[in-house]
Amino acid sequence: MRLSTRSLRLAVLAVAATATIVLAGCSSATVQRPVAAVGTPVAAPQGAHEPLLVAIGDSIAFGKGVARDEAWPARVAAAHGWRLTDLAVSGSGFVKKGWNGTTYQDQVDTALTLHPDFILIAATRNDRDQNPALVEQKTSTMLDALRQQFPKVRIIGTTAIWGSDTPPATITRVDAIMKEAVQGVDGTFLDVGFPLVGHRELLQADQIHPNSAGQKAVANVIDSKLAPLNLAL
Repeated sequence: MRLSTRSLRLAVLAVAATATIVLAGCSSATVQRPVAAVGTPVAAPQGAHEPLLVAIGDSIAFGKGVARDEAWPARVAAAHGWRLTDLAVSGSGFVKKGWNGTTYQDQVDTALTLHPDFILIAATRNDRDQNPALVEQKTSTMLDALRQQFPKVRIIGTTAIWGSDTPPATITRVDAIMKEAVQGVDGTFLDVGFPLVGHRELLQADQIHPNSAGQKAVANVIDSKLAPLNLAL
């Protein structure tokens, strides 16, 4: 009888040890991160005192084809010690629908549910062939909505990022619409020029989307434009 009780205790201990191993294995499982080409909103972990930057944009702002932390909004946020929620969607614009059928309006709708300190919104090459009057109307309406919801938030707009070839006149028109809308809500407009033109080595094979070095070049230009500004909260 004594031997049987000892055997039972050993069996219980073995079961407990097995359960511990199984639980430990679950807790150490690798969390899968979204691939950069998917285009879903990604938020960085919240910090106690880090300002929140919300980015609205296209595939270039999203970082298509590069790691998430290599996209220019992520680089800008890291340089300033900001948290980032990047809402950018590949193919989208103020009028042009992205890969998932959404426009900038959907990104703005999401932004309105957050509590940003800075909103960074990029003009896009995706709107260059759209009706200019409609692009102007959509841009103005969306910027007005952001300002009404966030009267004290710093809204920062940028010109569109072009590839290595010569930019068409339609891009200048898109940028002008963006400038007027951003300044119309007392935002900060950054003319970043065309840092990738003539630099095929800074772009992926499609000569549209910046590679990691190209994203860094764009971020550096934007940071140089932000440097003289007082961005303290």
